[in-house]
Amino acid sequence: MRNSDIAAQADRILTKAKVSAPPVPVLAIAKSFGILVRFGPLPDDLSGFLVHEEGRTIIGVNSRQVKPRQAFTLAHELGHFVLHPSVNFVDHKLIYFRDSRSRDAIDIREMQANEFAADLLMPERFISPYLADRTVDLEDDEFLANLAKKFGVSSQALTFRLLNLNLANRRQAPRRQAA
Repeated sequence: MRNSDIAAQADRILTKAKVSAPPVPVLAIAKSFGILVRFGPLPDDLSGFLVHEEGRTIIGVNSRQVKPRQAFTLAHELGHFVLHPSVNFVDHKLIYFRDSRSRDAIDIREMQANEFAADLLMPERFISPYLADRTVDLEDDEFLANLAKKFGVSSQALTFRLLNLNLANRRQAPRRQAA
């Protein structure tokens, strides 16, 4: 699946949910699909999971993590639900975990779910109005923190998103002139 297809899926969901500005109510969107969402303590290295079991879908989110991390995890798991649907069988479980494989982008399905989460929580059409036709300086921590807060995501997630959309650059240190 191409990135443009993933972005289109996320955009259709936002349009159907009538979401036109951040923060995206990802919990309400997940529930609108009939997904049972549960927050609870999980091991530190596990952000969340998706289980298809006995005709229902459950997303679990690690309640020990900060709210922006929880939102991204929920959007990531929703990405698996939308992009990687499976047939449910009695006593058959298909489980996706959001863990180091997701973070390290080893598995194509994990990379796609991360892309979906970014597209859902931080669509380019929502970000652009905040940039005033400028490229973001990634050294401007205050601007990044404020924008991340508006979107309900971490500064790190926002930074990756801006880089992936080619809307950010790093300030380079001034060059020293030869003496």
